[in-house]
Amino acid sequence: MSGFSADWLALREPVDALARNQELTAQLIAWRRQPGFLSVLDLGSGTGANLRFLAPWLSDQQYWRLVDADPILLADGATRFANPGGVAVERLCLDLTDSWERLEAVKPTLVTASALLDLVSADWLESLAQCCQAWQAAVLIVLSYDGTILWEPALADDHRVCAWVNRHQYTDKGFGPALGPDAAPALAALLADRGYQVALRPSPWRLGPEHAAMQTALLAGWVDAAQQIGPDRAGELTAWANQRQVWIAQGQSRLTVGHWDLFATLKAA
Repeated sequence: MSGFSADWLALREPVDALARNQELTAQLIAWRRQPGFLSVLDLGSGTGANLRFLAPWLSDQQYWRLVDADPILLADGATRFANPGGVAVERLCLDLTDSWERLEAVKPTLVTASALLDLVSADWLESLAQCCQAWQAAVLIVLSYDGTILWEPALADDHRVCAWVNRHQYTDKGFGPALGPDAAPALAALLADRGYQVALRPSPWRLGPEHAAMQTALLAGWVDAAQQIGPDRAGELTAWANQRQVWIAQGQSRLTVGHWDLFATLKAA
């Protein structure tokens, strides 16, 4: 599985919080009004951004199991959560590429993940849907990339670079061939087939001049991905990236990156 640094996760966390679809957050809060203990399984949890965002909205009697393959991120997250009370947290270092059997006994009330789905394969997604159905769990999956990258001001090569980045999205990230931008709609269909009521809503990043560091980090990552797909186009890619970086540095760049949020609950029998 591809790894992410704590610095990158810290940079994106406030942007993610603003991008989350408010309608689906409200649906989750309304769903949580039912009484009882809430057990949350957070897959690919990183430093725990989902926990920090959601726990204050979900009342007490919460038990969170944060699962990630990176022990450094899990340890870092343990220092970042000011527990509001009534929230118990377990951190489990586990490789999600091949460890479903260790999660089968978990039986959570809610399964959640952020910025994970576009990395996984069709087979992995099928396993996720099967487990969620078996657990009778609600599902909240946020910030899954949808293939949209829109820069302002525009350049002639924007669409070409976006196409290269999206081709890279479908390469193996450790789970097998990734579903990339198709992942969230694919999970929505799998859950609907299993009796879930599914809501899929946009949650785009909208980055302005105040997000220069984030834009720069994304630009660097996309250039690397595009070079892997189109190595013979290095010259034009460099020229494109240099102009983008000039506009970022001058405070003239804006960037929209599309994502999906998904919330699903089992239909009443």
